[in-house]
Amino acid sequence: MTELATAPELDDLAQQVHQYLREHPQYLWDQEDLLLSLTLPHVGRGSASSLLERQAQLLREENHRLQQRISALLGAAQQNAALGLHLSDLATELLNTPDCPATLHAVLTHLREGFQVEALALIARAPVPGLPQFAVLEEPDFLALLNGFPPSQAATGLSLTPALRSTLFAADGAALESFALIPLLGQHLQAGIVLGSQNPERYAQDAGADLLNQIARLVTAALDRCLTPC
Repeated sequence: MTELATAPELDDLAQQVHQYLREHPQYLWDQEDLLLSLTLPHVGRGSASSLLERQAQLLREENHRLQQRISALLGAAQQNAALGLHLSDLATELLNTPDCPATLHAVLTHLREGFQVEALALIARAPVPGLPQFAVLEEPDFLALLNGFPPSQAATGLSLTPALRSTLFAADGAALESFALIPLLGQHLQAGIVLGSQNPERYAQDAGADLLNQIARLVTAALDRCLTPC
């Protein structure tokens, strides 16, 4: 009597068949009797009923996935190129601004129009000479805003209390879902720019802050220059 194979033995045999067919992809082409006896049952609406159709379906799906990945990579490259151009434009304009009000105006214009910032608020630890647009925050509010982040580095994923949202963004603060900080820490400046968005993912904690740090260095240098006493 032939002894029945156990489940582990069948699994091992199936794995061997699978490996053999992978190493010999032309095997079924030469085995007409075996090929005729194989069936690929329907598993749902639109499923393939032959090995050839199934293979074509898998190749179409893989091609679609590759096209999606290529499109995503191209989109990211185009977005990075556009951001780099906006950053260059900002740097060029800051070199030509004659005073602090003009410098701040250029910064806010580029953030809103070039970098598509939805909402922003200017904050400082002390009044900034000639720039009343900066709202002076008390130390506890600064600490609450940073929430453990180093004050010298741009930060995303900030958590703002409802009271602080109202202070910085007035009635618009209630609709904002994510926040980031551009620090402006120089020899004559202890301030920052808080960014807000209704998109919870835009300034999420894992969004990255490299671009914000580059903006911070440019803006800090420009404002420090015009705030330097004559």
